[in-house]
Amino acid sequence: MRFASAVLCWSSLAATASAGAAEVDARPFDKLSLSGSASTFVDTDDEGGGGSLSYLHYFTPDFLAGFGADHTFVEEAKLTYGSVRAAWGHGEPARRFILIGEYYNGEGDDNGRKFDYQVGVLGMSQAIGSKFSVQLETRQIDIDTTHGNLPKLGLTYVWSPKFVTNIAYADSVSGNLGTELTSARFDYYGKHVNVMLGGSTGKANPAVLVLEPGVVLPPSYSNEYFLGIAKPFKRAEIQLLGDLLEVAGSEKITVTLSFIAYLGSRGQ
Repeated sequence: MRFASAVLCWSSLAATASAGAAEVDARPFDKLSLSGSASTFVDTDDEGGGGSLSYLHYFTPDFLAGFGADHTFVEEAKLTYGSVRAAWGHGEPARRFILIGEYYNGEGDDNGRKFDYQVGVLGMSQAIGSKFSVQLETRQIDIDTTHGNLPKLGLTYVWSPKFVTNIAYADSVSGNLGTELTSARFDYYGKHVNVMLGGSTGKANPAVLVLEPGVVLPPSYSNEYFLGIAKPFKRAEIQLLGDLLEVAGSEKITVTLSFIAYLGSRGQ
């Protein structure tokens, strides 16, 4: 996963943490996710893509853990890594506390030059009533020659069962990340389809955003916008997401198609 998406996806994760109590208690199916993406750079002829596979298992209604693998490439540059993650929740929905941990480890190849990829995440979410929750996250990043810690604060509000918003602010505090991003996400849960849209703006390191595997450039101003649609079924969901990333004078468009299967007979 590209970090820009991870920034926004933490908004998603924060929203999930807010709705996590309902999700963990009401639909504790295991989840198998498969996705594929295609990318193109507006200002060049470079093209890329990627794919990912992940699995989440509910050991108890309050604890889940899983693993995944991800591969991305742009022309001859490529990055492959594995991941493990876990989440634990406690309390009733209006007071629920959730602790989340993730670790990503892999290796990239930039036209023959090898580089390491390691990211560790520790986050928490605290519900304050039935509609509001606060998320805190610390993200330790070691990608090639880019290192540092990126803490983030997020706020999620559930306006209604159909409409959820999340805003977040992240600012690096060590190393050479030079990253400061503000993001927002809006989710609408309709009768037949779900819609998600949002974006981020600020200053970011292209290596952190994984603009291109192995790219080493100084931090610069960045904007990202995304729009997605999801079609839920009884035991599965299909998602289509479009993403525009602007950073370091480049514009990258990525389209991702994902399939999520809900496995197991629990909750029936």
